[in-house]
Amino acid sequence: MPLDKILNPIVKSPSGLLAGLPAAWVEVTGPDAATFLQGQCTQDLRALRLGETAFALWLTLKGKVMGESLVLKAEGDAWWLWSAHTSGAALAERLQEFLIADDVTIAVGGTEWAQLTLAGDLGEAWLRAARADREPPPPGRAEAWGGGWLFSGRRGQERVWDWVCPAAETRVAEAGGMLTEADLRRDRLAAGVPAIPAEFGPDDLPQEAGLEAVAISFTKGCYLGQEVMARLQAMGRVRRKLVRVAGAGPVPAAGAELRRAGKRVGELRAAAEDGAGWFGLAMINLLGLDGGAEMEVDGGGGARLIDRP
Repeated sequence: MPLDKILNPIVKSPSGLLAGLPAAWVEVTGPDAATFLQGQCTQDLRALRLGETAFALWLTLKGKVMGESLVLKAEGDAWWLWSAHTSGAALAERLQEFLIADDVTIAVGGTEWAQLTLAGDLGEAWLRAARADREPPPPGRAEAWGGGWLFSGRRGQERVWDWVCPAAETRVAEAGGMLTEADLRRDRLAAGVPAIPAEFGPDDLPQEAGLEAVAISFTKGCYLGQEVMARLQAMGRVRRKLVRVAGAGPVPAAGAELRRAGKRVGELRAAAEDGAGWFGLAMINLLGLDGGAEMEVDGGGGARLIDRP
């Protein structure tokens, strides 16, 4: 059954503003910053110019997903790492671990920074009113504004922007209304976007969530985890996939097992209520898909696949 027949109109595109703190806002500077970052993340950063961004993964030596971030090219030798889900402390620790003789400084932004998330029509209207009717930046672009940066992050299926700026920026304190973290989470799950690493992380390979299409360069050369990525690309297939699922009844807990004919075929990673039941993301063994789309949830209730990889 098509996704819109299952989820809509229950899951509506979010629209509004939400003020808070960025989960990660890490500044990387120094003469060796560009070379160092190039050797650490999955994206090719060499072509990025001032104000351009790339969505990247940060892997372990075994190619497992430790974190995610938007990589933003700033002025001079400065770079910013932003994430909606991976903490700045975790990103900084991951970078510091492999910082040896590089002339690089890593600084984690704290409460001196604020974040305003803007979604849908209301978010765009606010931005246009505040910026003399200027178009919001499209994906892949960031604009210096108000002492910080405005950009389109990777959050869900509709247009969402994040403005990271000094905490003293009064427009953030005065903004608000009609947008919650729950709204953003529901939209993200409906779009099949996992929170990294909470819902997809240290035990998972990027290809198991289709992230190779949006976050990995296979032509950039060496980086941490690159050999595993190249090997998987050559093999062309993984044994598990993160897919969207839906079911009736109460929302199951994350980690609930999914079974078919009494046999375990996967586990639920995250779920949200949809009014008539629930929907979410599950890691499914591809061999378990041979029996069809219907499954049982451990503890009671049924579930069905929305995606068929």
